[in-house]
Amino acid sequence: MWNLHLNLTQDIGHGVTIIFMCCILIIVACFIDLWTGIDAARKNKEKIRSKALRRTVVKILDYLRVVIFGVLIDVLGLTFTWYIIPYCAIICTLGILIIEGKSVLENFQKKKSSAAQVVDIIQAIVDATDNETAEKIIKAIKDDGKLRKEEKKNGKGNGNL
Repeated sequence: MWNLHLNLTQDIGHGVTIIFMCCILIIVACFIDLWTGIDAARKNKEKIRSKALRRTVVKILDYLRVVIFGVLIDVLGLTFTWYIIPYCAIICTLGILIIEGKSVLENFQKKKSSAAQVVDIIQAIVDATDNETAEKIIKAIKDDGKLRKEEKKNGKGNGNL
């Protein structure tokens, strides 16, 4: 009897540790997404607002609710002898990490996109002291566009300079 009690508490302790690690991984993934989102916004010279942090906190709480629901399913699974770890919590965490990983990749693409250069180009045109300088900048932009179109048509390069 004592041995059964010891194994049960050891298994529950092991499961709680796994669930705790799942929660920590979700929180870290959300903050990495926030970090890359702020980097992309800075690169694109977008205004950074506190709304992003509030959304991140709400997102973390929503994700943790999903994991808690998975834990409820795992508690039900404890009735089976083969159910030794919180499988559902792990699967939910894996899905959340995939979603956040995709979001981080989208932030990297946003950061590296040519749209990030638009603000700099417009600022250069505005800062031009005379019409001649502004026209040179506009001509360089047009020439760059023509070069990219030719590269795509000829199959050379990926369209990025």
